[in-house]
Amino acid sequence: MPVAIHEPLAPNSSHAIEVAGQSVLLCNSGGTHFAIQNECTHQESPLAGGRVRNGFVSCPLHGVKFDLSTGEPHGNLTRVPLKTYAVKDEGGMIVISM
Repeated sequence: MPVAIHEPLAPNSSHAIEVAGQSVLLCNSGGTHFAIQNECTHQESPLAGGRVRNGFVSCPLHGVKFDLSTGEPHGNLTRVPLKTYAVKDEGGMIVISM
């Protein structure tokens, strides 16, 4: 089920949204949009508010970094990747496929 967001995000920012009962974090890293599960796999805390830089988001609780394109964690606190969702820019709207 695709979901359309009308306004793109500013570079290196994120915004949590609810899609089909799931919390999803929409991120803009260097002008590219990504959508990931909004829950750190280390201690199940929200990733919203974490730093977005160079294709990664950092968990605001303990700093675990996740690759925005693959969901893979970097560091020793977790080995469990995040769910990722396909994102397209269609005529100024961001479309997330669940």
